[in-house]
Amino acid sequence: MNTGLEIGKGLPFGMKNLWSKEGKPNWELIEIQDWFIDLQNCPQDPTFHAEGDVGIHTKMVVNALMNLEEFQALNAYDQQILSWSALLHDIGKPRCTMTDEEGFIRAPKHANIGEKMARRILWDMDFKAREAICALIRLHSLPIWCLDKQNPNAAVASASLRLTNKHLYLLSKADVLGRESISQDDFLERIAFFKAFAIEQECWEQAKPFHNRHSRFKFFHKASSYPAVIYDDTAFEVILLSGIPGSGKDTYAKTQKLPMISLDAIRAELKIKVTDKNGQGEVVQLAYKRAKEFAAKKQSFVWNSTNLTNELRTRLVRTLSVYNPRFKLVYIETSRANILARRRATIPIRKLEKMINMLEMPLPNEVHSIEYMRN
Repeated sequence: MNTGLEIGKGLPFGMKNLWSKEGKPNWELIEIQDWFIDLQNCPQDPTFHAEGDVGIHTKMVVNALMNLEEFQALNAYDQQILSWSALLHDIGKPRCTMTDEEGFIRAPKHANIGEKMARRILWDMDFKAREAICALIRLHSLPIWCLDKQNPNAAVASASLRLTNKHLYLLSKADVLGRESISQDDFLERIAFFKAFAIEQECWEQAKPFHNRHSRFKFFHKASSYPAVIYDDTAFEVILLSGIPGSGKDTYAKTQKLPMISLDAIRAELKIKVTDKNGQGEVVQLAYKRAKEFAAKKQSFVWNSTNLTNELRTRLVRTLSVYNPRFKLVYIETSRANILARRRATIPIRKLEKMINMLEMPLPNEVHSIEYMRN
């Protein structure tokens, strides 16, 4: 295995040699990374992590992963993905670790924060590899808590659309083995149940199967316990674009030969600057009005805006769902250098960087179909 050689193109200079040609971690280089120093300075509650700080735990997790026979049986590419995921799985903890009222050390939402941090650090890595790593970081505790969720079926199905549940199982297993905890045996049992559940749900090594895309859409948006067979009676398509300014959304939109609702165009029409926070409500209100008019006529159209958060995308989908369209989401991305070169004249660099940091990657369970483009 040559971790980092095949998928590591575009990595920041200091992170290019974190792995040997045999795929082993180069701890001397890893330990001088700023983010790893933060892990070493981040405490954990001894109840669940008697081994010590997050840096110690991370080393134990990487070693535990590589000692798993199931990991050793994987192909080189999958081993690379899991190795990076294990190394970065708790990268978000220093940002959110706190001591609660009862004196316990907690790190709420560290997986969510860690996903975004990893995406920022690995931005110019191979897109498919990067997003597999980010998904594993985001969901690394799911196997432990899956069966406690309100809708375990949806949780495991949704995960399977982002990653391979078998890989998630291996990362979570290594996460538990790489610690000293009174709950270790209980957690390992839960992870074993997750494996059995994913196999039962037909999404262990493949994405959850559905009758068609409309059935999948309804399953996730109606919070159903089991997927139903639903006839696809959608009559028109809404194409939602998503991406940081300067990524190429306008160029893509022009190729569709459909009516377009562009928030940038509406700002220009209303003479409202992108930096005018008070004026953005008027822009969005007019955009929604025009979208409803197209939808009422069953007219396909393109919605062109950044759509960087799940909340923004979900709000639009819920508003237009009453008209029964097919939703296609196209996420477009480019290098950090391209983004800054194309838009720094109109948008402050600090705001562009903030957008990259806040990005919540569009997911397959949000819409009928999704396409990822990197230019």
